Amino acid sequence: MRIFEVIKSNIDVAVFYGGRFQPMHKGHYGLYQSLVEKFGPNNVFIATTFGKKQQQAHAVMDFDADPFTFEEKQFIINTMYNIPNERIVNTQPYRPDMSLVGLNKEKNALMLAFSDKDAGRLKPGNVLRNYEPGIKLEPNFIDGKEHRAYIYTSALFHGGANASDFRSGMRKLESDDAKKQLFAHYFGKMNDAVYNLINERLNGR
Repeated sequence: MRIFEVIKSNIDVAVFYGGRFQPMHKGHYGLYQSLVEKFGPNNVFIATTFGKKQQQAHAVMDFDADPFTFEEKQFIINTMYNIPNERIVNTQPYRPDMSLVGLNKEKNALMLAFSDKDAGRLKPGNVLRNYEPGIKLEPNFIDGKEHRAYIYTSALFHGGANASDFRSGMRKLESDDAKKQLFAHYFGKMNDAVYNLINERLNGR
């Protein structure tokens, strides 16, 4: 039986892997898999959202930086990587709501996991601490007050594939064959339903 690292700390942990995921590609998925291997499949969630700014952009057909809604991101992630929808949570990546996955913040430690690029926006302080293997984890809240959260960072896998480059390529390439090759390269495999959603959204068809 696999003994995950979290068990050593004698406290349950909720690991929220945060990002925009516009869209999630194989580099993101590699990091997700590493978190599952380290902390256990029942402890890892994906935290992403689609806020008012993005909704306003969509209202005027501006799909440049954030083309996919939360529901579309959830569909892409679930379809391409078979991650259950209930583990893809509509919550702020930097302040995820544990209650959305049925967890008590006074009984669970909170781990904020990011790629190196995104984690730079968080700085350790009174509440935030960098995660180090083997440390004794503390609960997120104590006596109704925010107490501790941990920052976990990792480089993206598969050469650090970039979602912005993918979106740009899908817009610039002219032939379906070239776009499908790019899609398969970034996702690691092909899926017609996801390809059609992404192609139509990025190219206005």
